[in-house]
Amino acid sequence: MGIDFEGKIKDAMSALHEQRDRMLAAKRDLDSATASATSKDRMVSVTVGPQGQVVSMTFHTKAYQAMAPAELSAALVTVLNDARATMGAQVIERIKGFDNFGEHLRMVTGLTGMPDDLDELMKPLRAMGSSFGLEEASEEAKAAKQEEFAAEEEAARARSEHHKKQEEFAAESESRIPTGKQEVFNG
Repeated sequence: MGIDFEGKIKDAMSALHEQRDRMLAAKRDLDSATASATSKDRMVSVTVGPQGQVVSMTFHTKAYQAMAPAELSAALVTVLNDARATMGAQVIERIKGFDNFGEHLRMVTGLTGMPDDLDELMKPLRAMGSSFGLEEASEEAKAAKQEEFAAEEEAARARSEHHKKQEEFAAESESRIPTGKQEVFNG
């Protein structure tokens, strides 16, 4: 009995589309989500958006006017952090539903027990490689690389010899008696 790959692909695509729709809905919800916190003394309330940005800050009393700057800043930091922590918890709770999607996809397609790791998944295909001419292709690639390396090595050797001849010519020209003619190296 063969595996119905077309059916499995359709099931997987359907699961992926459902997941995409759920993710888009979660994004829409989070884009408009807010979280609020109020200080213990009920002096100030802060509302933050999904990235923790301050959406609003409301002072309910005028007690802040009599506070020392350090005291006021400590109260604001505390209430801001509380609001951001509440927003963070909402975000985490909302995206928690997307955990283990890979396992869900394997269940939908009937491929449970399949490895999570791509390398692990590819092992059977790699094992079949020699029967599909992969070894020959690998050997051809190695041979081509060796030829390329040999050509580069030969070019380097030729450059080295040319450089050596130039140095010898320069050394010889210093020992020659000047004739008034310009000598040119033709290496």
